[in-house]
Amino acid sequence: MLGNHMTVMIVPQKSGKVIRFKLTTFTINVAFIILAMVILGSSFLILDYLRVKEQEQNQRMTQQNIISQKFRIKEIINKLSNDQLKLEELKDFEKKLRVISGFQDSSPRVRFVGNSAGFKVFQNGINDEKPFLEVLEQLDYELKSREIEFFQLEAYLQEQKDRLARTPSVSPMKGYISSRFGQRNDPLTGKRRKHNGLDIVNHMFSPILSPADGVVVGTMADPTFGYFLVIDHGYNIVTRYGHIAKSEVKVGQFVKRGDLIARMGNEGRSSGPHLHYEILVKDRYVNPEQYILNY
Repeated sequence: MLGNHMTVMIVPQKSGKVIRFKLTTFTINVAFIILAMVILGSSFLILDYLRVKEQEQNQRMTQQNIISQKFRIKEIINKLSNDQLKLEELKDFEKKLRVISGFQDSSPRVRFVGNSAGFKVFQNGINDEKPFLEVLEQLDYELKSREIEFFQLEAYLQEQKDRLARTPSVSPMKGYISSRFGQRNDPLTGKRRKHNGLDIVNHMFSPILSPADGVVVGTMADPTFGYFLVIDHGYNIVTRYGHIAKSEVKVGQFVKRGDLIARMGNEGRSSGPHLHYEILVKDRYVNPEQYILNY
């Protein structure tokens, strides 16, 4: 290298001819600058590529997390639905048992859960599963509390076995309800009046069964109910059966739950074959549906 120049020699292995060329210092500097720029540019491109790939991977993971969370929330909603259904069934059955047994109402500490708490959270558009878990925990707590009280009620009912056997708890016959307890339009006059029983419709001479143990205390005729039957179950509970075609029992006879007591008819003030079923507790009419567990 002399002065501002550099001589570059290329010596081939086979041929003896040597190739020489000169490079100026300026040319060499420019070459180094270009090489540095190429390396630097390539580094930026590689870093940018790696950053884009990382963002794509994070995006895929985020999407997978969203899908996973949606499935988790769906599972929670399904469990919440099942728990609410189970709870409502338990509440309804427990309510009927308390009515027929005379056991006091459940403790106030387990009445706070709303019927649609979980669905309100869902309807509000909250995507976080935390509110669902809170509602789920609340429902689980109430279910456990209800189950504990249910076991207590079951123990009480065992002690009250005779009373339970004498308390109406099943429908006296199969059929569909044509008229319920309470105010209604009279089917013959159309006027508004109170209906003190439950009307169950079926075919003529369909079997009528005793809903509980008791003693037959009367079979008589009445202008309104036609031929009707009365059973005293004790504990101030009496049941009456109107519009029957035939009695299958005698006065003074002891009957057990499920025994055949009469046949459906159309006697008295009636618009068609049906049973008019009444329950009186302490000489007061009560809604028979509260005493039917198998509906």
